[in-house]
Amino acid sequence: MKDVAKNTLKRVASAVVALPIYIYCIITDQFQAIPVLIASMAISLICLYEYYNITERADGGKPFIKAGMIAGCLVNIIMYLYAYGTIYGYSRYIDCSQSRVVLGAITLFVAVLHVLQLVKNKIKGSTYSLSVTLFGVVYIVLFFSHIMLLKSLANGVFYILILNIVVMLNDTGAYFGGVLFGKHKTKLVASPNKSWEGYFSGLITSVIAMIITNEVFATFFARNLFTMIEATFLGILLSVLANVGDLVESLFKRDGEIKDSGTLIPGHGGMWDVFDALIFSMPVFYYYLVLKGIP
Repeated sequence: MKDVAKNTLKRVASAVVALPIYIYCIITDQFQAIPVLIASMAISLICLYEYYNITERADGGKPFIKAGMIAGCLVNIIMYLYAYGTIYGYSRYIDCSQSRVVLGAITLFVAVLHVLQLVKNKIKGSTYSLSVTLFGVVYIVLFFSHIMLLKSLANGVFYILILNIVVMLNDTGAYFGGVLFGKHKTKLVASPNKSWEGYFSGLITSVIAMIITNEVFATFFARNLFTMIEATFLGILLSVLANVGDLVESLFKRDGEIKDSGTLIPGHGGMWDVFDALIFSMPVFYYYLVLKGIP
């Protein structure tokens, strides 16, 4: 229990330092919403770099780290222009709302990767290097950069806040539920030591957090985001998505035979360890809102 208390203290201390900066970046509209671009770029690129370090193999299968990081920067910029180009007048220079701009960027990136692989003049590990590099940019950077699209929606700040609150409290509920009540191991290959009690504790916490936060926004900020039934459904959905995101990262870490993706954040590990759940749940939540008709 001493180790649990010590780790909890580190988590709290890290949150006290980093959380205010993160919250400012995602809620402010100052400086033409550039802070949310900076936050998206910093978080996604650090996560991508940690992913590339995990997937690097000594037998020749190595990702193109520099090319992937440059592509990650471009993806973030394109997503920002897609979200805010019309609002701030950038679309008169380049209209990223056109699908051909996005498709053109993807095509160019894939072409560059192939040229880089050919220049290496090496056959072994070629498929691995190309696949790992491309997958990291798509899964980590493209997925997480949806935070800018989410913020650009009507009441976008409130949607971002409710998503972060629910996902983070789901992780907290699962952690303490597992520590206090965990007896039945899931035996999932990606994370065999986690318990079903922990997952269900996170699920219950997620639903309660979604309902309470939704009611707070409606009562004190006049933002009626979801009905009670919808909030309950989303609490369950986001808990499941958050756990899948966590398991995906665990899968890569176990394959790379490491415990944490990095050591950047005390008590948590690396940046990917902190945002793994949001990376997976962010785009799904965004497209749910789009299909719902949120402008």
